[in-house]
Order: sequence, then C-alpha cells, then structure tokens
Amino acid sequence: MARVETLKRQFFKCLGLLAGCTSFALWASQPQVVEKADKTELEWGNVLFEYYQKDYFEALIEYEYAKTINNDTAKSDYGQMLQGGMLLSYGQAKQSQEIFDRVLARSADPLVRNRAWYYLANLYYHKSEPEKAHQSLAKISGPVPSDLFPEFYHLTSLINSDVENLAQAENILSQVPEDSKHYPYVLFNVAIGQLRSNELKKSLINLTKVNQYAARSEEHASLSDRATHGLAQLALKSGNLPTAWANLQKIRTNGLYSNRGLLTYAWTAIKIKQFNEAIPALEILQSRDIAIPEVQEAKVLLAHLYEQQGAPRKALKSNLISIDEFAKGINRVAEARDIIAKQNVPEEFVRNLDVIIDDSDWFGAQPSIDYQKLTPFLIDLMSSRILNETLKELSDLYAIKKNLENWEFQSNEHLLIMNNADKKSISKEERKAIQRSKAIQQQLSDKKQELKLLMLSLKPEEQKRFQSTIDSIDKEIAILQSRTDGMSRLSQPYKQPASVKKEMKDKHNQVKQKLKQTSRLIAKLEPVVRSLVNEELDKHEERMRYYWAQSRLAKARLYDTTLMELDNVTSNKESGEGVK
Repeated sequence: MARVETLKRQFFKCLGLLAGCTSFALWASQPQVVEKADKTELEWGNVLFEYYQKDYFEALIEYEYAKTINNDTAKSDYGQMLQGGMLLSYGQAKQSQEIFDRVLARSADPLVRNRAWYYLANLYYHKSEPEKAHQSLAKISGPVPSDLFPEFYHLTSLINSDVENLAQAENILSQVPEDSKHYPYVLFNVAIGQLRSNELKKSLINLTKVNQYAARSEEHASLSDRATHGLAQLALKSGNLPTAWANLQKIRTNGLYSNRGLLTYAWTAIKIKQFNEAIPALEILQSRDIAIPEVQEAKVLLAHLYEQQGAPRKALKSNLISIDEFAKGINRVAEARDIIAKQNVPEEFVRNLDVIIDDSDWFGAQPSIDYQKLTPFLIDLMSSRILNETLKELSDLYAIKKNLENWEFQSNEHLLIMNNADKKSISKEERKAIQRSKAIQQQLSDKKQELKLLMLSLKPEEQKRFQSTIDSIDKEIAILQSRTDGMSRLSQPYKQPASVKKEMKDKHNQVKQKLKQTSRLIAKLEPVVRSLVNEELDKHEERMRYYWAQSRLAKARLYDTTLMELDNVTSNKESGEGVK
C-alpha cells in the first residue's frame, strides 16, 4: 500500500511539472479539434451576431472574412442574400442589386428567389420607382420567408396603392393575419387606394375598421386618429356635417394628428353655427407652437370668430396677441435659416434625427446649436419621401465617411506595426527559454520512465488505473517536443513578404480616394437638404406674413370701429346737451 502511495505522489509531481511546462510555453496553445460542420456554424455565427445587432458594417466585415476562408454558408445563396440585404440597408443599392440579380439567375429555391424579389421591390420602392417595384413583386410566387412576412405585406400594400393596383392590394389584405401589428397599416393603405378609385363605400368601411386597433399602441392610436380625420373630411365633402362632427369628436386632442383634427373641428363647428364649440378647440391650438401651420391659421380664425360673435374687445386682444406671435415666428424662421446654413448642421442633424423627432433628451450628443429652433418648422417636411430618401442616403454616407476616417487614422499604426515586424528577431532570452523547455522535456521523460518501472511492480488491476494517465502524458510530451523542435529550427521570426507592405500602402491610398469620393457625394447632397428645409421655411414665412398682415388689418379695423363708436357717443351727448 505504501508503494502505491509513493507512486501516486511521484505521479502527481510529474503532472505538476508538466502543467508548469505547458504554461511556460504559452506561444503554442493546444489546438482544438472541431467538426467541420460545427466550425462552419461558428464562423457564420460571427456574421449573424453583428447582423442581429443591426451593426451591418461589422457584419459585412465578418461576412467578407467568412467568404475568404471559404465558409460554406457565406458562399451559399442564403449567405449572399443576407449580404445583399445588408448592403441595401447600408445604402449600397447598386452592389446589392447585382447580388440579387446574380442569385436570381442561378437559384431554383423558391424561398431564395422570393427573398431576392422582395429585396429588389424594396430597393425600387425607396428609389421612387413604383412600376419596377410592382414588377418585382409580381414575380414572387409560392411561400414567402417567414422573417419577411409582415414587411412583405406592408410593402405590397404601399406599392400597389402607388400603382393603383387595387385588386392585388385587396388580395394581400385578405392574407395578412388580423393579429399582425402591420394589419392596420395594410388596411389603411387599402382604404386610401379604394378612395382614389372612387370606391367610397369600401373605403369608409375599412377606415372605420382601422379604429378598432387604436388601443394596441401609440402608433396605432395615431393611425386611428388619421383614419378618423379622413372619415370626417369625406363627410364634410359630401355635406354630411353631423357625421363629420361626430367623427371629429373622436380624435384625441394630444395625438400626432390633433392639430389637424382641432382645426377641422373648429371649422365644422362654425359651419353648423356651433360657435361656442369652436372656441375651445381654437384656444387649445393657441397654446401650441407658432411653427405649426394649423396654429397659425387658428390664431387668425379665433380673432375673427370673436368679432363675428360681437365681442370686439376679445377680438382686438386676440389680434394683438397674434401680431406679437407672428412677429416672433418670423424671427424664429430667420434663426432657423441661420442654423441650417451652418457647416456641420446637416451631419449633426442626421446623426441625431431619431431623438430629435422623438423629442427626447438627446443633448447628451452635445450639439453645437439649439435644434429646437429648427425642428418645429419641419414637422410636415419629415413626412416627405424625397427628404427621407435624401436623409437616408446622407446617413449612409456619413457612416461610410466615419469608417473611412477611422481607417485613415489607423494607417500610420498599420505601417508602424509592419515596420516593427520587420525588425523582429529571436532574443537571447527566448533561446534560453527554448533550452529550458528541452531540459524540462528531458526531466519529464525521465520521470515517465520511473513511473513505468514503478507500475511494473504493481498488480495488473492497479496498473490499469494509471495507464490512461501515462498515455496522456506521452501525448503531452510528444506535443511539447514537436513544438520545441519547431522553435529550435527557426533562425528568425516569420516576416511577411515585401509585397504585403506595398499592398497595405495601396489599400491606404484607396481609403484616401474613397474618403475624397464620399466627401464629394456628401457635398452634393447637403445642399439638397438645405434647399428642402429652406423651401419649407419659405412656406412658413410666407404664410405667417400673410396671417400677420390679416391680424394687423383686423386690429386697424377694430380700432377704427371703436373710434367711430366713441365719436358717435360723443356726438350724441353733444346733440343731447344742445337740445336741452
């Protein structure tokens, strides 16, 4: 028994020595044995991780790496479709279209083909080419990939509405599950298409049905307000004032469409002679920002309403307030022009667009100017497709520019690393470490022989207990020996071929050229954004100057009327005194 314990102690002492040697030789870590299928999935997993984080730039880099190492998934039609979709999201329309066309030319898988046609339809739609988008959609047949199902039907309803293909839009509506979050939007789009086709009865039914989904979310509530406002407008056009009045009362006073709803509500109240009902709606609008067109109109309308009711003092007060507000509004337009003219504004504006529109605490981004002076004037413009397309392209260009600038910044570091690599050599300390590794290897071999001799003196069943461990030690010693021999044969560290440095410099020059090209494209698009914003500001200024003039004329008229009344009162008093 004592011999067994001695054997154990010596055995574990050898194991400790082996572990120390393995830790010492860190440069040669043990290779992992991985099945080919698992390795392929792991390599592709890096792409999917970045993809689902919506970091398409990093995902595209991982994809290119996976393709370079001949990853089967990356080379497949599915992998290329994913690449095309990411390129499309990144604004690379031409490259993505080439991928889709190439996949369509060779793939027979209906799911892959349908995915390609969907992406092409999406591409054409956002390039304002609805006919080509409709042609791409028409080529989709059979099952649609499940992850694209909701977006596919929403896009289909939009495209078919644009090209007035109402029958197909209605067919799509029948296929969308009612519990889908996209169903109310598809329903609304179909209703608008029916309205354009003069199918008023169907349109009214579907617009009314949209209201059933208002409780789902804030977005659905806003859509419901929009549908209800549409119902009210249709009723007004047909002269059905009671129905219009009933619909307008359903619109929220604090939603996205509340401004239009309140103004239409006030006008409808005036038409049905319910003047007292119109005043609260106009007063709510009075408290809102002068940059909103409905607020501008409401200020003039409220003063006019007071005047029609025979309340000249209220009318005069309302006009005086309006004159002051319009003057301030025109000054704010001038400030907004100064803001959009600043050099870095388009980029700052685009980068913070989501939080600006959400009206959240976005100032953590440290903007250089106060965008709250600009954004209120752009509420209507933000729904313009041309502005959204321009902003999206600018956003993509800014992202590309940022990455190119990062690469340019790192170019000097790349060259420094390569120059240092050329100067590398095996130091004396490293050669001593190799010699120590050989000595440790010899010690391990000696200890292993001692253990084998000791094992021979044990019973066969006791020998079996240690045989697997001895085999493992043999394997570790063999690995250490092969690596030590490999290091001993090296006269100097590996150095990259001279052509690599030239390729690196060429790549740096390409980065510089791409950066110049990107900057030129940005310089072309930024004036477009400024022009669109200035056109919108022109509309606001023109409208406010018109209402400002109306308010000043009303003020002058009310002053004249008051003075005439005072003169009449004075004349009557003087006439009365003369008679006495």
